[in-house]
Amino acid sequence: MARGFWATVCIAVGVAGCNTRPPADPPVWSANYAMPFDAMVTCLSTNSDSAFAVSPSTGMGGIVKIGFTPANAPQAASEYVIYHLPDNGTQVNWRRPGNVGNLDWLDGVARTRADRCANVGS
Repeated sequence: MARGFWATVCIAVGVAGCNTRPPADPPVWSANYAMPFDAMVTCLSTNSDSAFAVSPSTGMGGIVKIGFTPANAPQAASEYVIYHLPDNGTQVNWRRPGNVGNLDWLDGVARTRADRCANVGS
């Protein structure tokens, strides 16, 4: 009887271990801005350059995602994740899938774009 109990416990622990999600990739970069959340979302949602496709924002409750994809490299689909901070601040995280190499230029463009948005609001 005790063997059956321990066998059941071991199986349950093994199944529980299989159902856990792998940790999410950390953002490539993250920055806090003293800019209202809605203004930052609006600015980053605007497609002002035909070299990039900007997807409509999705999310709610103070967290919004905006896709940002280079027209010449659609496999490098990436996104801004924007968080509403207390005192009307905004945190912007930049994520791209996996660790695709040779995309430092894209990370730089995304950071410059977010910085530019923050300066427009000040």
